[in-house]
Amino acid sequence: MRTRLIKVVKPTVILLTIGFIYIIIHNVTGFGLFCPINKFTGLYCPGCGVSRMFLELSRLNFGAAFSSNCVVFCLLPIFLGFLVYHCCRYIRCGDRSMKRWENILCIVCIVVLLAFAVVRNLFPIDILVP
Repeated sequence: MRTRLIKVVKPTVILLTIGFIYIIIHNVTGFGLFCPINKFTGLYCPGCGVSRMFLELSRLNFGAAFSSNCVVFCLLPIFLGFLVYHCCRYIRCGDRSMKRWENILCIVCIVVLLAFAVVRNLFPIDILVP
């Protein structure tokens, strides 16, 4: 169980450290990431605005975070809950397999994100554009 805990905690700490460093770099220099899909095609992918969303969440500015990417903002509690549940089950039981309901949840989230990408490019409403 301890080795499984380390396998979960180590990448989590690395990812949070990278995010923290990015926040510091952005706040000091103003340098931000850009979306290569948007840069080269002019289209918005489902993830456009996510880095801005997380920067605004780090400042506890929920309104600006929502307007950066409203669908990912709304799906974030589902993602986090799923991730915590899956990691806890892995640490406790060593079970990495996904249950049927987890697969359905992932498929629904992917369909919602793809539909969001299509809608935000066909109908450039202010709330959909990052």
